[in-house]
Amino acid sequence: MEAAALYFRFKDNLATIVGALNSKLEVRTMPYNVSIPLEVDLLSEILRMHGANFTSATTGAARLQDFQQWFMQNEEQVADIMHRVLEDKKAYMKTATGVILQKEMLIRRLEYFNETAHTLAVMMTQQNLGSPKHHNYPFLNQ
Repeated sequence: MEAAALYFRFKDNLATIVGALNSKLEVRTMPYNVSIPLEVDLLSEILRMHGANFTSATTGAARLQDFQQWFMQNEEQVADIMHRVLEDKKAYMKTATGVILQKEMLIRRLEYFNETAHTLAVMMTQQNLGSPKHHNYPFLNQ
């Protein structure tokens, strides 16, 4: 998917993910409690470089809900920052593993949220249709 489409769908993807996490969907066996806060922090780092300051002490996947609330309050500013970063082909940022283009870092974050939203939407559809579980995890039955 192109960067512009990922950028355009970002708000919907946030809503899909938060909605799925707040539903009865079984996600305890998925890595979202670890990966979502990491991705939110990486996205926040990009936004912070351009003046948008998001911080949250919430742990686990619930951090995305804090980010969504903050995003709704600062939507115009965040949209402007994302647009500028996507247009800038030379700006870079230092990471723990080296140097990367800000545009590439933003696109990777947007792709993550797009893929996560798609995966959770498929899981919700399967659950609503009554599809059988693929694995029987004994600890989930307690």
